[in-house]
Amino acid sequence: MKKTLITAAILAGTAGMTSAAHAQSSVTLYGVMDMGYLYTKTEGLKARNALDSGLQSDSRFGLRGSEDLGNGLKANFLLEAGINADDGTTSQSGLFNRQSWVGLSSATLGEIRFGRQFILGSQFFTNIDPFGTTFRQAGMGSTFIAANQVRNSNSVMYFTPTWNGFQAAVGYSFNRSSSETPVAGTNNRAITSGLRYANGPVEVALTYDQVEPATGGGVGRSTQLGGTYDFGVVKLHAAVADQRKVAVNVGDVPGWNGVLAEKTLSYMVGASAPVGPGSLFGSYQKAKDWDIEGFSVGYTYPLSRRTNAYAFFSNVDNVGNYGTSAANDRTTRQFGVGLRHMF
Repeated sequence: MKKTLITAAILAGTAGMTSAAHAQSSVTLYGVMDMGYLYTKTEGLKARNALDSGLQSDSRFGLRGSEDLGNGLKANFLLEAGINADDGTTSQSGLFNRQSWVGLSSATLGEIRFGRQFILGSQFFTNIDPFGTTFRQAGMGSTFIAANQVRNSNSVMYFTPTWNGFQAAVGYSFNRSSSETPVAGTNNRAITSGLRYANGPVEVALTYDQVEPATGGGVGRSTQLGGTYDFGVVKLHAAVADQRKVAVNVGDVPGWNGVLAEKTLSYMVGASAPVGPGSLFGSYQKAKDWDIEGFSVGYTYPLSRRTNAYAFFSNVDNVGNYGTSAANDRTTRQFGVGLRHMF
């Protein structure tokens, strides 16, 4: 009897291993914990001293996985929740508020995703910005609204395979900020599209994002072009954007969600370089018609492969004012120092 049970167990285990090897499914838990001290002082206002979450990178945890369906086809998913590490709350409404999508991918056909996702103006410009579109007001999201960690809900996106460094993508959202309804004038539809090239020392990105307001009025548009060139001893960064009737920094969706900003041309130039064991980086950015202008500098120091310390300073004039002229021409200074651990 014992031999029968042992044999059955061995056969069951072998069958399970064979099935697992064929399916090749995997689920990974990952995340970032980022905490730091942040000093913020705006002219005419009292200074804010705080222990804040997510200065270099938004604190988060997530699940990602894939299953091999055979013939080069895979099923993929991503669930990502933003958290405030300083008090344990979620960073936005909903649990998986950062990303939640499922899709299929093929090495020859590309990838399609369905759900809540970053727009291409944010995805394709992470490496263009020396600050990775993060580090609070130091990131280029202060003047490039589509690069300000923007996400669309209810969206379908398609990414081509990468050919000799080239990749294109396009997406459509049926209602970018809430559930779709059959009622006319209640769905904020959006389009995102982009092309990028990354090969050797060169990376270039071109994106176009458009939002059609549910209430009518002007259609918001942002066209961004940027690139980097790595000389080894220093890496140069530059970008320009034409932005018209975009809505900014209101509500639970960063960027494009409230206060209307008519139009502006935005510029960013920067550099990054290895200094000692870490990296030194900085940028100058300007939004011409919004009269926003400033510079920032930062440094990251690796303590291990997954943990680093960081510090940054940013001085930006009139940040937060997206009108056609400077109604409150005030400078905001930020200084931050913190620790980031990735798992």
